[in-house]
Amino acid sequence: MIIVTDSKYVINGLTTHLDEWENKGWTEVKNKIFFKRAAYLLRKRSATTTFRWVKGHNRNPGNEQSDALTKQGAMKNSNNVLNLDIPKEFNLQGVRLSSLTQATAYRGIKEHESPINRELTKRNITLTIEAVQNYTGSKEMEAAIWQGLQQTTIHPRISQFLYKSMHNTQKIGSY
Repeated sequence: MIIVTDSKYVINGLTTHLDEWENKGWTEVKNKIFFKRAAYLLRKRSATTTFRWVKGHNRNPGNEQSDALTKQGAMKNSNNVLNLDIPKEFNLQGVRLSSLTQATAYRGIKEHESPINRELTKRNITLTIEAVQNYTGSKEMEAAIWQGLQQTTIHPRISQFLYKSMHNTQKIGSY
């Protein structure tokens, strides 16, 4: 099987970084559930699997079709149900002791803390998504809004103000 992708992150994640990520208990790995499932499926295969990188947005027919399907999927109102099950014997938890550092342990603990339920933040995000949609005509994802607040092109004080306003911690409005 040859997997063709324009994502060096995916190729490197499933080849170069996989052992390191597993040794560190998948701590701070973005999209870890997808990588874990892919690693399980690849290891379950008995045949050889290779990866081939192609440059994105370079008129490659397969890549262009993939981008079109991605865009189509992003515009759907409902989510697909993905089978992300990983057998217990493959889905080992924790950090390999030889790889454990204080920093890795701290990040792992922070990752497993339950997120704080902030009703006012949820309300402000919803209002922001609606405002962006009314202004631009396209619906932004919540993650894109949070990333936008961290852009280096925004002065740090303005970025901090927007972040605090989103969490309703600035003394504005009724104050």
